[in-house]
Amino acid sequence: MKYRDLRYLRVNVDNLDEAARFARDVFGLQPADRDDARAMFRSDDRNYALCLSTAGDGEAIALTVAREEDLGALKARLETIGYAPAFLNADAARQRQAKAVLAVIAPNGVTVEIVWRPLESGWRYHGPRDAGITDFSAVQLACTDVAANEIFFVKGLGLTVSDWVGEVAYLSLDEAHHRIALYPSARDGILGAAFEVDAKDSLMRNWYFIQKSQLPVVAGPDRQAASGAMYVTTRGPRGLLMSYMTGMEKGPQIEARGPRQFADTAQSHGMWGSVTEQPEFLGGDAR
Repeated sequence: MKYRDLRYLRVNVDNLDEAARFARDVFGLQPADRDDARAMFRSDDRNYALCLSTAGDGEAIALTVAREEDLGALKARLETIGYAPAFLNADAARQRQAKAVLAVIAPNGVTVEIVWRPLESGWRYHGPRDAGITDFSAVQLACTDVAANEIFFVKGLGLTVSDWVGEVAYLSLDEAHHRIALYPSARDGILGAAFEVDAKDSLMRNWYFIQKSQLPVVAGPDRQAASGAMYVTTRGPRGLLMSYMTGMEKGPQIEARGPRQFADTAQSHGMWGSVTEQPEFLGGDAR
């Protein structure tokens, strides 16, 4: 299965105004469409990459397919291995700003929405401050059963494992090292989101901005051993990890060499040795 991109992330929040202020004024995403229950934010040419919601419509990640028939093929593939995907009605698809949506629940309880013809923006992305954001890079999922979720994404959705770090599985859907990362955790759900910035200088500026804003630096600045990505992470609404990232490996050589196994240690998540207390980034050191 060929996907165009990791499209969007939808997360539940308690206070829409406060969560929107963080996304806009602190993290640097551009406000997009909003109603009484949802606030959407841009990071690039797509109409939105992040949706903050108090509507009770559940948390979700979305992947884009190129052809409408891909939706039917995925539905059949998922049903064959025991899942129950369903097409959303026209109103639900319209709310997600897509022509058609196939939804299925992953083993960790997060909904995966496969979208066809999602809305693009005709306007150049311009954030409220110079955060250097260029793309919606990756999502991190917390899993009490990583193996079951890996089977779901690989056999059900056709993603590819690019590398493992201990039990952590990095999953690719295009030429980037990964777009989804599955982390062993004491809970299930969405762990965090990473947004690509244009250079290491932007990463460091954001690190200083986080500190000046008196927000926690959860992890970083540091570098992942498997992907080569440099990152710095803070904590957003309802504990959502929000990361700036740059330098992730991309290219056909990733698929050609096949997945590698990295050690189950904190150093595999942070080669530079920055201090973190986030258990998912400590590997076997936290278990």
